Amino acid sequence: MRDMNDMKNAFGKADDAFVNNVYRTLSDIQLNKDKKPARKIYFSLTAAIIIVCVLSAGTVLALSDTWGILDFLSGRRANVKVLPEASGVVQEEVPQQGNQTDFASFVIREAVHDGQSVYIVLDVKPSSPDYLLLGPDAQPHDHISNLGPVFSRKTGTIAEYAQANHKIMMNTSVGISGANCSIDYLLEEDGTLVYMIDARYGGNSSTPVVELECVALPFIVENGKYTRDMNSKKSTILSATLKNAGTQQKVICTESAVYSDCGVRVDKITLKGSAMSTYTEIEFTVVDANKYAESDGIFFVFLDRYGQPIPNGAGSGGGIETIDNVHFTEKNSLQAMEKLPSEVILRGYSYSDKTKYETHTFKMKQQ
Repeated sequence: MRDMNDMKNAFGKADDAFVNNVYRTLSDIQLNKDKKPARKIYFSLTAAIIIVCVLSAGTVLALSDTWGILDFLSGRRANVKVLPEASGVVQEEVPQQGNQTDFASFVIREAVHDGQSVYIVLDVKPSSPDYLLLGPDAQPHDHISNLGPVFSRKTGTIAEYAQANHKIMMNTSVGISGANCSIDYLLEEDGTLVYMIDARYGGNSSTPVVELECVALPFIVENGKYTRDMNSKKSTILSATLKNAGTQQKVICTESAVYSDCGVRVDKITLKGSAMSTYTEIEFTVVDANKYAESDGIFFVFLDRYGQPIPNGAGSGGGIETIDNVHFTEKNSLQAMEKLPSEVILRGYSYSDKTKYETHTFKMKQQ
């Protein structure tokens, strides 16, 4: 066995970004002991987009030249785990067309479609070395370190960096048409802005065609303030043909249970498993309108046998859907599982103040 002092010095001194990320991770672990659902921030595109950008965190991948889907999941999201076979469903050669605008080109680097969700890493390359590409929610007054690990040691704002390096700031956005997307992004050293996008995207086709709306436009100064020049906006529809790897497992429960303290009845639970995530659907009905109104809406959390929430999975773009405000379907994802469970524990929560409601156990059957 190697001496721990030797191991400590084997990799040299860690840089500040890496150290900060370690402390951030340790802090997240502590916070997750009393974890509450994260708020979702919406950004206006053709489809609503959930921006999930933790852009200031340094990671081990800062030493890498390229980022792939699994790199983003392991290096940019806390506690997300996929199965070892996930690498086998990553599609590296993606047929695509319609990727060019006057300001930038949009090219898919990697993709995964597992029958329930689409995961895409996409390169945005500037058409001129004078362009500094920014993500959809990035502002000129933001700190330069928000651009990603490459910029973690730099100081000042994005606008100050652009001015010092004679760059024109370009706002960009990418979204899957008709889907709610989770988005992360970072700027690589050569000026390539790399997006990681995932969204619920079903269908039975073995080779689905996915359309991405890609936009680029410059920032200009009006009345002494930076603003997006909408008159100069350039957009394109990037069409890509993916391979549908499909989900590998499915279990359901159709035995209902009433959550009397919040006025709803769970009618059906469905779990579908892939190498990327365990996808969940909970169908429930309001049976006591007064009780339900008191809760101001509810959601459910899957618990382990110790009563702790099971970590979220790689998939996002879920939420609660209804057609009549009486019947609801909650879609979410849990961490990928080698084998889907024979029973699940479900607790209700108030959407507004996170009040804990009843807990019920459901027996699951394979399909």
